[in-house]
Amino acid sequence: MIEIVYEKEKQKPDGNEEYFRIPNNIRQIGEITGTQKIYIEDYAYTYLCRIATENSHKGIAAILMGQSNWKDGCSYLFVKSAVALEEMEVSEEHLAFTQEIWNHVYEKNKEYFPEQEVVGWFLSIPGCSMELHEVICQTHLSHFGGNDKILLVREPLEKEEAFYRYEEGKMSRQTGFYVYYEKNEPMRSFLIAQNAKQEKKTEDVDDSAVHTFRKKVEMKSETEEKYKFPVFKTVGVCAMAAALAVGVLYVNDYKKVKSSKSAIASIKEEQEEPVKVTPVNGMPDENIKEEEAEETEEMQEEVPVQKPEEETTQSQETQAPSQNSYTIQQGDTLTKISIRNYGNAKKVKEICELNQIQENDLIYPGQTILLP
Repeated sequence: MIEIVYEKEKQKPDGNEEYFRIPNNIRQIGEITGTQKIYIEDYAYTYLCRIATENSHKGIAAILMGQSNWKDGCSYLFVKSAVALEEMEVSEEHLAFTQEIWNHVYEKNKEYFPEQEVVGWFLSIPGCSMELHEVICQTHLSHFGGNDKILLVREPLEKEEAFYRYEEGKMSRQTGFYVYYEKNEPMRSFLIAQNAKQEKKTEDVDDSAVHTFRKKVEMKSETEEKYKFPVFKTVGVCAMAAALAVGVLYVNDYKKVKSSKSAIASIKEEQEEPVKVTPVNGMPDENIKEEEAEETEEMQEEVPVQKPEEETTQSQETQAPSQNSYTIQQGDTLTKISIRNYGNAKKVKEICELNQIQENDLIYPGQTILLP
């Protein structure tokens, strides 16, 4: 509901020596009843809404300044300015107006609002109930006694607000108030000074941040220059130590490989060394390969040429003793065993595969092998 009042003539209320003028351009919020009418100037009202929004995560308080007048038994209270108490800790259970806080208020009053008086206070607490806490009521009675002082409470998240005054022994919520618009030079000057102070504070913070950053960069550069050579020296020593360690490992590995190769060569030579046997006829020992070659030729000469029928019979007879065992005799070789049992040396490979041995492996008398 909006109410526009036009009142240009000055009026002198009973019980008050000063003249006052009801504002011309006003906006009504809520329903106005009772014997007190509250007017708050738009600059002050906007300022209070702003500090409440900026501190929506915590509580904040402010002092209301202006003047109060009487007319025809009705109280007219004008809130013309406000000063935030940024250093004050605010909560529903804790409110403390210290002497330092009041000194701050008096300084601002003297500097910007010398013709105004304290008419009440402002309180913004997130989650605050419109049913005032006992601590809030007690604080109001202790510092803002009398029914001519008011309290404006605002919940910054829900943006609910209300004026309170002390009447009939309790804090009574007012049903409405007026916001009025007029030239308000004191509050305007205060806001300009506050904004300039805030901007200067921001610039100082920015300059400080830049200075700190540059200082850190310079210190880092100096540190890098100071320790540049030792770092490179340390890195070089570490690289040399690593190279030396790798060289030692390489030499050790080389020695191990060389030793392994020597051992393998020795084993191979032992395996390839011809086995000397004493023939039954008492002849001296000869190389096993020459003896095997001669005996192979002799046996091949002694083997008669067989006809196809005889070959078939021989094959059947050969297959008959499949996978028979054979005990190695003195002077036997795999070639001799193959020729003796199969008529040729072609079975040597099968004998080796069946017994999982190599052609060059040593065989000894008494050893038992399988024949295919």
